[in-house]
Formats: sequence, C-alpha cells, structure tokens
Amino acid sequence: MKKDGYSQIFTTIFQAHLPNVNKPPLFIDLSAHRTEGQLVIDSKLMQRLRNNFFLESMIPQYADNLKSLRGFKFDWSRSDLNQDHVYSNQALTHKLNEFGIVHEAEEYNGAWGEGIWSKDGRIYTEVLPFFGRHLVFDDTSRK
Repeated sequence: MKKDGYSQIFTTIFQAHLPNVNKPPLFIDLSAHRTEGQLVIDSKLMQRLRNNFFLESMIPQYADNLKSLRGFKFDWSRSDLNQDHVYSNQALTHKLNEFGIVHEAEEYNGAWGEGIWSKDGRIYTEVLPFFGRHLVFDDTSRK
C-alpha cells in the first residue's frame, strides 16, 4: 500500500465495508481488477459498497430510527475542495426529506474548517445552540 493519504483512506473504507479475511495482506475485496490490461469493475461489490457506505442509501433501512431522534443537524462547506462532499450532502438532505425525516441541513460559505472555533465561529453560533435546544438532561444526574 502506498503511504499517501488517499491510498490509506480508500483502503480503510474497503476494510470497513468490503472485508475479506481470506485475502491478505489487506483483507479486502477490491471492486475493480485488471483483466487482459483492462480495468474491470465488479458491479456486485460496487453495489455492496454503495449500500454500506453512502448514507443516503441507508435511509430506507433506518428511517424509523432517524425519525425518533430529538434533533438531527449537519452542515457542509460550499467550497469543499472535494465537490463530491457537497453533492453527497445535498443528496442526503433530499433523501431525508423524501422519507419525512425532520432535520436541519445547511450549506455554508467558506472552506471546511474555516472559522469553526473562533468566538463567532460555527461551534459557538451553530453547534452549541443546537445542543442546547435538543439535549435533555435528567436533573437527578447533576450531582
């Protein structure tokens, strides 16, 4: 395995979602392989990966659980260097709406990680107020 970040990320994704204990040293099924110099995609493995990795694919299976949450919020940067992150978050919020799952979703200006922890950053202006509205504390646990 290469030591670059992308190889490690994708190997980890495959180890989590396409494990195969009979295929050392990485112990994964690869969804593509070379046959006679051509890259061949294994469509069954790709579908298995999609069903277990892409959150919007799992919504039908977990819709009732998601509807039971007191609060559900996520956001993403419009200027994410990987535009797939933008599209996948948009797809996720549309799929949640399709299944009637109450949630808050926001696409914000800026790059990922920008202005998060400052006094007027997203942690103080968005995250903590969200928790304040939705977390419930039992008074007996505060001792």
